[in-house]
Order: sequence, then structure tokens, then C-alpha cells
Amino acid sequence: MVRYCVAALLMVLVWLTPGVAWANPAPVLAQTPTADSAQATFTDDDISTFAKAYQEVQMLRMQAEQEMAKAIEAEGLTIERFNAIAETQIDNSAEGPKDIAKIAARAKISKKETKQFDASVERIIAIRQSTEGDMEKAIDAVGLSVDTFNNILDQSADDTDLQRKISDEIVKQTNANAEADS
Repeated sequence: MVRYCVAALLMVLVWLTPGVAWANPAPVLAQTPTADSAQATFTDDDISTFAKAYQEVQMLRMQAEQEMAKAIEAEGLTIERFNAIAETQIDNSAEGPKDIAKIAARAKISKKETKQFDASVERIIAIRQSTEGDMEKAIDAVGLSVDTFNNILDQSADDTDLQRKISDEIVKQTNANAEADS
């Protein structure tokens, strides 16, 4: 349970840190690596579909970030304080609850804050799980598999040409949507 909470905390810290989505394109959903992950070539249709899915996923991620922030604040913590407490929980030298309690004491985390933090983490985990399901559905709805989505995202981390193609397609789709709305 502690390891799962630490993994969830790391993801929360990533999600609540502005600007990491494109700069650090980790897979959106936890997937096992496949043999297809090796430098694949993607068609224009793949990129177009990916761009549409990516925009949907980013919208869901932003909504989840807002929900997470509200959940933290509803428990009586600020985002900054939550993150500070989370960093003490991630300390690699913590072997168990007693070690975490010692770290918390050194960081001057009150019992009230510990309860607020724990309640926030529970709510965040629920939000994250729900959002991951919504992301999978959004990716499937545009006709892309989660594996293909993650493969394109992974490859785009090192492939500036692919990044450019994706960015161009997102701009193209955004402009087309704006024209359709006006």
C-alpha cells in the first residue's frame, strides 16, 4: 500500500506541476512494453488520430488536475503544503510508518495535516483512476489503441520531426474547429 501511495504521489506531483505533459511525454496509461515500441513509422492518419486523442487526453488531464487541487483544498491543505508533505513521504530512507513519522516530525507536519494529507491522497487516487478510465475511452473513441497512443507519445520524445508533425496536426485541427464554430 505504501509503495502504491508513493507511486500515486509521484504522479500527482507530475500532474500538479505545470508544463510537464508535453515536455515529459511518459505514457498516459500504465502499459507493458510491447515489441512494437521500437522506432515505428506512423502514417499521416495515425498522427491525425493521435493529435485528436492527445487533445482529448490533455483536456481530461487538466480537468483531473483541477479536481485534484479542489480535493486537496477541500481537505484543508494548500497545493504547496500538500506537495511539501508529499516530498517527505517519498523520502527513500523511509522503511515503514515509524520512519515516515520521524520524517514528518522533522518536517513539522502536524497530526491534523497528516490526516488531511491522507484524505487528500485517497481522493486523488480515486480521481486518477477515474480519469485513466476516461482517457482510455477517449483514445478508443477516436479509433486508436492505448498501446499505439503510448508508442507515438514515447517516440515523439526523441523524434523532433514527429513532434513537429503532431504539433502541426494539432494546430490544423484547432483551426478547423475554430472555423467550424464561427
